[in-house]
Amino acid sequence: MNKEEIKAEIEELRAEIEKHNRLYYVLAKPEISDYEYDMLVKHLQDLEAQYSEETIEESPTRKVGSDLAPGAKTIPHKVRMTSLENAYSLEEVLSFMNRTNNDLGYNSEYCAELKIDGFSINLYYENGEFIYATTRGDGLEGEDVTENFRLIPEVPFTIDYKRPVEIRGEIYIPIQDFLALNETRRENELKTFANPRNAAAGSIKLKNSEEVKSRHLQALFYALGYYESPLISKNEVVDKQTRLLDFLTELGFKTSKRALCNSYKEIEEFCLQVEQERYTLPYDIDGIVIKVNNLEDQKKLGWTAKSPKWAIAYKFKPEEKETILESVSFQVGRTGAVTPVANLKPVYISGSTVSHSTLHNADEIKRLDLHYGDTVLVVKSGEIIPKILSVNISKRPQNAKPVEFPVSCPVCYTPLERDEDGSIIYCPNANCPAQVQRKLEHFASREAMDIYGLGSSLIARLIETGQIKSIPDIYHLDYDKIASMDRMGKKSAENLRKAIEASKTKNFDRVLFALGIRHIGLITARTLAQHFKTIDALIAATDEDLLGVPDIGSIIAHSIIGFFSQKSNLELIDSLKAVGLQFAYTSSQRSNTLANKTFLITGTLSNYGRKEMESLIMEHGGKILSGVSKQLNYLIVGENPGSKLDKAHQLGTVKIINELELLDMLK
Repeated sequence: MNKEEIKAEIEELRAEIEKHNRLYYVLAKPEISDYEYDMLVKHLQDLEAQYSEETIEESPTRKVGSDLAPGAKTIPHKVRMTSLENAYSLEEVLSFMNRTNNDLGYNSEYCAELKIDGFSINLYYENGEFIYATTRGDGLEGEDVTENFRLIPEVPFTIDYKRPVEIRGEIYIPIQDFLALNETRRENELKTFANPRNAAAGSIKLKNSEEVKSRHLQALFYALGYYESPLISKNEVVDKQTRLLDFLTELGFKTSKRALCNSYKEIEEFCLQVEQERYTLPYDIDGIVIKVNNLEDQKKLGWTAKSPKWAIAYKFKPEEKETILESVSFQVGRTGAVTPVANLKPVYISGSTVSHSTLHNADEIKRLDLHYGDTVLVVKSGEIIPKILSVNISKRPQNAKPVEFPVSCPVCYTPLERDEDGSIIYCPNANCPAQVQRKLEHFASREAMDIYGLGSSLIARLIETGQIKSIPDIYHLDYDKIASMDRMGKKSAENLRKAIEASKTKNFDRVLFALGIRHIGLITARTLAQHFKTIDALIAATDEDLLGVPDIGSIIAHSIIGFFSQKSNLELIDSLKAVGLQFAYTSSQRSNTLANKTFLITGTLSNYGRKEMESLIMEHGGKILSGVSKQLNYLIVGENPGSKLDKAHQLGTVKIINELELLDMLK
C-alpha cells in the first residue's frame, strides 16, 4: 500500500473503533465481541508503531473508551483511571513477565486475580464516610452515579479508615439474576441485554431507583486510586497487591479469588485452572488480571498513555464452534413484534448445549446472508447468550435457499408492517391468535393476575375450541364445558374457577401490569397506580402529568397515551370493570407486625412460593432486601439454600429462620 492508502486505513480504523467505543461504553449495545474489538485496536497499534508519523494524541490507542453520556453530571477523579493491555495467549503473558523483570532488573512476584466482566466504578471516602461514586468516564472524570450506587447491597458506606481514599472495582449482575432479567424483558417484549456487563452498565445509570433495585447489582473491588502514603493497616504498611486486597476485605469490601505467583508456571497453572472452573462461578469473568505484586515496583514501571506497564489482562478467547442452521422460526409476541429464532443442530459450547439462537431482526438475517443448511459459527456472547457470528460459505449446500423474513404474519397471515424507526417488524392485527395467546398468558401469569391453572397449554386449547377470544372471556367461561375436556375433570375446572374469582381481588397495580402496556413492568405499574390512584385518572393524564411522576420518562409516557388512545383498549377496561376487577389503588398492607424489619429468602420453601412469601412479608410492613448485608435482619431458609446462607453466617448479625418461624412472628 502507498502512504495515502495507509493513512486512509488508519483513519478508517480509528473511526470504527470510536463507533464501537460509543456502542460499548455509552449505549451498552455492542455490535461485535470483545475479541473482535481488541483485534481492531491491535491492528491500529501495529500500524501506528510502523508509521509513527501517523500517531496522534487523540488516537483510541492512547486513551480509554469513555462512558460519559452527553450532559451527564461528572466528578473529576483524584487519580486517573486507566484500562489494561490485553493478551490472548499465555505466550504474550510470558513476554509481559520477561519485559517487567528486565525493566526492574530482578524477578518480581505477581498477583493473579479473576477479571470480572463488569462495569468500572470509583468510590471516594473521607473520614470513613462514603462521599460519592463515579463511573470510569474518560479516565479523567466520571459520571456521578452516587444515588444509584447506594442501592447496591453488601457495600460498606462507613469504613474503619479515616484518611481520604478512592476505592475501585467492578459492578456486575450475577448470572442467574441476569438470565431472570432477560426473561422478564422478553415477556414484556423489551430488548434483551447481550451480556451481564451491558446490563450492569445500563442499570447503574437508570433514573428509576426501583428498577435499579430490581436489577440485583453487586460489586467486587480490587484497587485504590488516590490515597495518602504510606497506606497503613493494622499497624503495617500495605506494600503489596495481595496485602491491598486483604486490606479491602478487612474494610468490608468483597474481593475475588486470587493467587500469589512466583513463576510463569504458577501463573499458567492458575489461568488454566480458572478457565476450566469459570462456568461454575456465580458471575461472568472474561480472563485473569496479572499484576506485579510490589506496589513500589508498580510505581517504578509506570504507565503508558492509557495503561499500566505493571499489569496485563489475559483474556479467555470465546469458545466458537460450527454447527448447522436447520431452520428459522418466526415468533409473534403479545404486542405483535415478530422475532426470528435460528434452530441449530445441537452443539456443546461454553458449558452447555446450544440448539437455538436469536437473530434479533430482518437486518441481522441480511447481514449474515443466511441460507437454510448453512454451516454457521456460533459463540456465546458474554459466554451466556448464543449468537451466530458468521457463515462458512464454502460449506453451503448446493441450491440452498436464502432465509427471507416473511411479508405476512406466520400465524394469521396479515401483512406485516415496520415500526417508526424501522427496527421492529410487527403484525398489526390485534386479534392475531399468537398475540391473543401471549396476551392471555401474560394476563394470567403469576406476577400479573396469578390465575393458577390457566397456563399456556390450556389457553391454547381454549382458543382452539373457541371458548376464549380475548381477555374478558376468561371471566365468562363455561366450567361444565371445561370439566368435560380431556385431562381436566370437575376438580380441575373448580380449581380454575376459584383462581379466576380470586384474581378479581388483585390490587390495581397488578391489573395495570396485566393489561400488557408496552414498557410497563410490575414496578412501573405500582408507581403509576400509587400516583394516579384510579384507572380513570391515568386515562385522563396528559404527557405533562405523566412526566411529573417520579421515574417516568418520555418513552413510557408516549406508550401509555398511545395505549389509552385506542378504542379497543378502553372497551377492554370497561369489560374488566364490569366483571369486578380492581381499578382503584388500595394499600395492601394488613398490619405493621414486621415494620422496620428486613428479610431475604434463600432456597425452596415448603408451603409458599418465593413471590408469595415476599408479598406476605410486605403486607405486614416488612421490607425485602436484594442481598445479604449489615442492613438484613432475617434470612428465611428453605431447602437447598444458596451462598446467601454462608454470607449470613460470616456476617454474624443476621438471624436465620425458616418459614414456620416467620409465620409464628405474624401470629
